[in-house]
Amino acid sequence: MKSLPTVAACLLMAIAVPLTTSADEIRSEDVSRLLKNGEIQSLFSILEIVRPITGTHILEVVFENEVFCMAYEIYFLDAEGRRREIYVDARTGEVLMQKLEN
Repeated sequence: MKSLPTVAACLLMAIAVPLTTSADEIRSEDVSRLLKNGEIQSLFSILEIVRPITGTHILEVVFENEVFCMAYEIYFLDAEGRRREIYVDARTGEVLMQKLEN
């Protein structure tokens, strides 16, 4: 289980760093290596974990390599048709944050 400061720092980074910055970019080869080495869970595994929250209306998935953690950022439509996003720790599958898009 992650310590509260680590989770809090990861959440702050996810909020503070725009998606378009080079700090978030990671090459597909790097993601493949991380999967092969067992350092992160597959997208399939992560989607199975969060399906009770996201349902089946996934719009987009972004893999982010933050300073304190690697996370899947998943955009989806909730039951009311609102766009939401959820951050999931790529290593543990732990849901780090959920928010409603404006």
